[in-house]
Amino acid sequence: MALAIKVYEREEGVFVVALTGSLDSATYGELEDKVTPFLMETTRALIFDLKHLEYISSMGVSVVLKAKKAIESFGNSFLMINMQPQIKTVFEIVKALPSIALFESLEEADAYLTEMQRRAREKARGEGQL
Repeated sequence: MALAIKVYEREEGVFVVALTGSLDSATYGELEDKVTPFLMETTRALIFDLKHLEYISSMGVSVVLKAKKAIESFGNSFLMINMQPQIKTVFEIVKALPSIALFESLEEADAYLTEMQRRAREKARGEGQL
């Protein structure tokens, strides 16, 4: 099965990677190529939407976890939304959950990001940076 990848900017610095199909040893390179340009400090959040992902192999998990590690190395957020049960099982098997922020919808992820930004602003104000 093929993999379709759609990357779009939800708001400044917040990118959604929507996957459809199968993320496996034949398709993981496509995802790696598409995501790599967004693994930078200016990406405030990278959200993987897995609503239409039907299958993931260990190579697919590896690409997702590498993206997570890269984004978090800048102190930014990595989230996954709309995870199908069979995909969640794979992440549980490799013990990647609960280290990944997992949300039921894009709206829930947005609420989380809004709260994180609010806390960061309050902290900066408290430290006299704003």
